[in-house]
Amino acid sequence: MRLEIGQKLYMNRDEDSETYVTSLQDVSQGQLLVGVPYYRGRPLVLGRGDGVLVTFVSDEGIFRFPSTYLGRRMDQIPLYLLDRPREVERIQRRRMVRLPVTLEVRGAEKPLYGAPEGFEHWFTSDLSGGGACLITDRRLTPGTRLILEFSVSGPGRPRRISTLGRVQRSVRLEDDELNRYAVGVEFQELSKAGEDAIVAFIFRKMVEERRAR
Repeated sequence: MRLEIGQKLYMNRDEDSETYVTSLQDVSQGQLLVGVPYYRGRPLVLGRGDGVLVTFVSDEGIFRFPSTYLGRRMDQIPLYLLDRPREVERIQRRRMVRLPVTLEVRGAEKPLYGAPEGFEHWFTSDLSGGGACLITDRRLTPGTRLILEFSVSGPGRPRRISTLGRVQRSVRLEDDELNRYAVGVEFQELSKAGEDAIVAFIFRKMVEERRAR
């Protein structure tokens, strides 16, 4: 495993949860010491023994490994202690890489017949080739099918993405004065070209962040 001090790390509780961002601060006695991970200004709260998924990008590709939260240490900044992994997987399933990113989304509930009555304006808090977490002003019932339109930047002009989505979960955001919801959506009937454009956008952003350190 080739991890460098200062390496940006992306942490999830599981495959479908929000993506928290942190960085590697030190490696000591088989432990990884990382800064407190944050998602939209909220820290990741863990209990000793909790499992996490950690993703990072290097010049060789995108990698992921499972780890265990071992506790907390106070240095000059608060640090989380993670068990150093024995194996690291190069990500082959491109759909599983999630990027914390804010994109405007034009969306509507898909009616059984005809066109939707009107579109709403939402935005993403993270994005992958297989789905997104949307921030909405109201709760969307799990199982609801959505019509989604958004754009991702590319080497040339922005690429317009049109796809259907299915709501997997919907939870009220904590400490949000606007009482908004985080809505996990799985893309359905997304074209191969659309998925490729999203994955290329994600990888490009991760590499840009790495080079900007």
